[in-house]
Amino acid sequence: METAQTADMTRHWVGYPHRPGNQQTLNVKFNDDDAGPVGLTSRVALWQYSPGASTAGPQKRPRILLIHGFRGDHHGMQLIVDALPEFEVFVPDLPGFGKTSPLVDAQGSRVEHTVARYAGFVGALAQQLDLNEHDVLMGHSFGTIVTAAHTAQNPQAWAKLVLTAPISNHIFRGRLLAGAAVVELYYTISRLLPESAGNAFLRSRTVLKITNLTMRAERDPRVTEYVRDQHAQHFGGYSDRQTLLEAYAASSRHTVLDYAADLQLPVLLLPGSGDQLSTEAGRRALRDALPQGKLEVIRGAGHLVHYEKPAQIARAIRRWVS
Repeated sequence: METAQTADMTRHWVGYPHRPGNQQTLNVKFNDDDAGPVGLTSRVALWQYSPGASTAGPQKRPRILLIHGFRGDHHGMQLIVDALPEFEVFVPDLPGFGKTSPLVDAQGSRVEHTVARYAGFVGALAQQLDLNEHDVLMGHSFGTIVTAAHTAQNPQAWAKLVLTAPISNHIFRGRLLAGAAVVELYYTISRLLPESAGNAFLRSRTVLKITNLTMRAERDPRVTEYVRDQHAQHFGGYSDRQTLLEAYAASSRHTVLDYAADLQLPVLLLPGSGDQLSTEAGRRALRDALPQGKLEVIRGAGHLVHYEKPAQIARAIRRWVS
C-alpha cells in the first residue's frame, strides 16, 4: 500500500508525484498443451495507469505492459510508473502473487507454474487488453525471463521489449554459485518443513533483512527505508507455498539468454551496474546474443534498480520508445 508519507518520501529520488492506478479484475484464459482443450484460467488483479492530462501531446505514444519480478507484485513497479506519467501503463499481479489467483485447469485444480505457463498468461492478458505491435512489453527480474519466453514465441506482437535487471547469468555457475547455493538451501528447507513452519520461514523478517542488505547498492537512507517498507508489506504476499516454490524453480533455472536468439525485435537491457544476480560478462553476452539488443547500464544501482533508480530507468525508456 502506498501511503501519503511514502509517496512524498519517494519524490526525493524519483522526481515525480505518486500516480494512482485504477484496479481491474479480469478472468484470463489461455490454451496449454498439457491442460486439455479448455486450457488454464486465472482471476487477475490488474492496475491501469492513465496518462496525466498535463502530459498529453499530439503524438500517439505506445502503451506499456509491465511484468514484475519473483516474490513481488504490482507495487514493486510503482516508482517506474510514477516516472513515466505520459504513458498509459498496465501492471498485473502475476498468478499466485499479490491479488491474482494461481493458474487452474478446467476442473479448478491448480497446475504447475512454469516459465512457459507464465509466458502464456502474459500473451493472453495482452490480447485481452488489446495491446498490439505498436505497444511495448517490459519485464523486471523474473519478469524478464517470462516476457522473453513470451516474446520469443510472438516476436511480431510488440514494438519493443524492455528488460530491467535482466537475468543474464545462470546463477549456479561461476562467482554467483555461492550465493545461489544459499538461496537454494533456503527454499529446500522451506519445502521440507511442515506447511505452517515452511510459510513462517518463507516470510521470516530475518531473511527479509538479509535480502535487503545484499540486494541493493544505493545507500541513501530514504531509499533504504522505502525498500524495507515495501518488502515488509509485499514480500510475503504469495498465494500458497507450492506456487511460490514452483515460481522459484522457474526463476532460478532459466535466463533471458535461453530465448535471446528468437527475440526478433528491438530489446533494451537496463541492469544496475552493481547487480548482484549478474556479471558484466554475462550482461555483454546477453546483449551480443540479441539480434537487436542495446545495453544501457544504470550506475549506482544493484538488482533492486526499480527501487533505486526509477527516474533513470524512465529516461532510458523514454529515449528508447520515442
